[in-house]
Amino acid sequence: MPQTWRWTLIPILIALALFAHAIPGAGFVADDAFNLSEHARHGDIAGEWFTPTYAHAGGARGHIWRPIPASIQHTAAIAFGRTGEVFRSINLVVHLLNVWLIMLAARRWGAHHKVAAMAAMLWTVHSSMPDAVCWSSDIYDLMATTAMLTGISLVGQASSSRKWPLLAFTVLLACLCKESSLALVPTLAILAAYRHGRKDGIWTGIATALGGGIYWLWHRLVTSQGYLDALSESTLAAIVDAWIMSFGWILSPPSRAYMAHIFDRSLDTQELWTGVAALVLLFVCAADLHRRYGRRAHMGAAVLCTGILLIPAAIGIPFIGVAPLRYIYMPMALFLTVSAATWPDAPRKRGSFMVFLFCALCAPTTAMRVSDFDNDLSLWSAELSAEPQNPYAAGSLARALIANNQADEGIAMWSEAIEKAPSGIRVFDRANEQWLLAQTAFMKGHPGTGLKQVTNLIDEAHQAGTTPPVMAHCLKADSLDALGRNDEASVAAKLCR
Repeated sequence: MPQTWRWTLIPILIALALFAHAIPGAGFVADDAFNLSEHARHGDIAGEWFTPTYAHAGGARGHIWRPIPASIQHTAAIAFGRTGEVFRSINLVVHLLNVWLIMLAARRWGAHHKVAAMAAMLWTVHSSMPDAVCWSSDIYDLMATTAMLTGISLVGQASSSRKWPLLAFTVLLACLCKESSLALVPTLAILAAYRHGRKDGIWTGIATALGGGIYWLWHRLVTSQGYLDALSESTLAAIVDAWIMSFGWILSPPSRAYMAHIFDRSLDTQELWTGVAALVLLFVCAADLHRRYGRRAHMGAAVLCTGILLIPAAIGIPFIGVAPLRYIYMPMALFLTVSAATWPDAPRKRGSFMVFLFCALCAPTTAMRVSDFDNDLSLWSAELSAEPQNPYAAGSLARALIANNQADEGIAMWSEAIEKAPSGIRVFDRANEQWLLAQTAFMKGHPGTGLKQVTNLIDEAHQAGTTPPVMAHCLKADSLDALGRNDEASVAAKLCR
């Protein structure tokens, strides 16, 4: 028993070493400022359960409703304050819990305790971890993974009358953390059928479908919206390519901007082939292990279920237009947990050495990535350094520069980013960026840039048959007036509403 506990502590200590050092001084990055720094109804925790999550925080994000992580963050903010350190600490605690749950679930499935510990180590040193753990807003991925690992652990147990309601409740909890957790309904049913037979799989499917169904109805009541809009706006070919590409991240994280990479099928050929190679390699390994160990085909089941969990990511990537590496957090946890059960015996020394060597080589890169999340300047500088031509990263860095009193440099960078931005990127919508930059430039004493952006916005809206923002002509008139072009300003003012 003491030896088992020592092996259990190793991955947890590694995770602490990688992530805890960045908590002091941690700031808000990306959407944190919108999601966490303020709250429209501070103190109204119950409201998180009856209002779309970001609408309650002061915005309007329609179909997104994640009351469990929102309630926990809101409660922590009331108790300890709305600071980056508070929210980052919560993320790390949940991640450490997940590290432990990987080991617990793997052992419930029959893995040797050393193998389970090595699976958790491989997971927490993976280069995708900082993007999930260090972005405070992404707590929903972490907590959904907590529920998933609990479900995998329950599936590993023998059938009992108590297991089915627990599985239904676990799936409900996972969905209340993130909508895409509905993919756990078929995933856990398949794992149960593989582990205990068809009957257990059917009962698990019924139980998880009940939990998912309750969530689906509850979600509709709260948001009055569905969550499948992305299916109607993405082509099947794009979804398949995104799915293949994301599978490759398990074995070969890409060398590009992890958070801001723009999904482009014509330019992502290398990542697509990496995904194909990863799929082929994993199925070959699964077949070889099945041949060697008879019925122990855990890796094959892991690959299949990982593929199911990646379907929501594959749908979302073409929909939003970017391919963030954090989407692999939950699927990779399942893959390593179930695959670890292939080895119920103590690993050979050579295998253990290779795992520790791999972790030692990966850990410095992961630790350095953690520091990128100190603030927006460091994060988006790192993203732009990885992809110098990325307009989303450049636009985000430009905003950070303006917020840090470097308006001239920021406005110039933002203008260039808009010119390079392809259409169809929801997180960097060209029209919205033009409107925001036009207002910012005018207020920061750059009326020429403001005029250019608002004029382009109005012209492009007319060409597309859409309506520009209500105050666009007013801003155009003000910009012309500031440039001393008073006659043109008077003409523009006539269209101001």
